[in-house]
Amino acid sequence: MPTDKAPRLGKKAIKESLFRRVPRRLFTSTRRAFGRYRYRNHFDARRLDLDWTVPQCNRIAIVNLLLAKRPHGKYLEIGCAGNEMFDSVIAMHKTGVDPARGGTVRLTSDEFFRSDDGTRYDVIFIDGLHTYQQVRRDVINSLSRLAKGGWIALHDMLPRDWLEEHVPRISDTWTGDVWKMAFELSQSVDIDFRIIKVDMGVGVLRPLRESAQLLDLGPTLADKRFPYLFDHIDTLPLLDHATARQWIEQAVGQESSDRAYDEVRVALAP
Repeated sequence: MPTDKAPRLGKKAIKESLFRRVPRRLFTSTRRAFGRYRYRNHFDARRLDLDWTVPQCNRIAIVNLLLAKRPHGKYLEIGCAGNEMFDSVIAMHKTGVDPARGGTVRLTSDEFFRSDDGTRYDVIFIDGLHTYQQVRRDVINSLSRLAKGGWIALHDMLPRDWLEEHVPRISDTWTGDVWKMAFELSQSVDIDFRIIKVDMGVGVLRPLRESAQLLDLGPTLADKRFPYLFDHIDTLPLLDHATARQWIEQAVGQESSDRAYDEVRVALAP
C-alpha cells in the first residue's frame, strides 16, 4: 500500500550513519586545532572591530540590488555550496559553478572559464576557493565575461583576526586571504571598487572601460598576512551599507539611462 511516511532506519543503519558523520566532524575539528598549534607563531592578538551579527543588508541584498534594473539579467555565481545565495538571487538566467555541490555546473571555476560559449553576464558573484591566487584568476576571467555595464561582487574580503584569515584554513569561519585583492582592485585605474562592511566584507566593482586591466601587486602581497591588512585597512575604500546603497543606486541608475539612450539612438538611426 502506498504511503507518504519515510521508511524507518534500523539500528544498524543508524549506527553506520553516525559512524560516517561523527568521525568526519572530529577529524575536521582535530585537524584545525592541530593547525592552530602548528601555526601558533603567526598569532596576532589584534582584531578588527567588525560585528557581523548586527542586522543589516547582506551579500544577497547587494547582488539583487545590482540586478534590480536588469529584469532579463544574466547572473553567474562562482562557488555555490548549499545554494543559500544562488537560490535567493532574482534573475531571469542563472548559472552556478561549483565542483562539489550546488549551482548548475559541476566544474571548477578554472575549467568553466576555459570554455566560452559566448554568454556575457550582468552580475558575477565570486565566492569560491578563498585564496588570493584563485580569486585573482576568478576576477580576471570574470572581467572578460562581463556584459557592458556589468558588475562583479566578491565575498569574504574582511577577516576580523589572524585565524579567519590564515591560509591554510585553521578555523571554522574562514575568509582566507581574499583581502589581498582589495589592494589590487582599489589601485587599478580601470576599475571602480568599494568594500561594503557587511556579511564578512562584500567587495563590489565595475570596469570603467573595456579590457580593464587589473594591477598586479603579487610580489608585494605574496607573503603578507593579517597584520598587513590590520595596519593598512584605512587605505581601502570601505563603505557602510547605507552609503554603499546610494553609490550602487546612482551607478545603476546612470547605466539604465545610458542603455535607454543607446536603444533610442539605434531605433532612430537611418
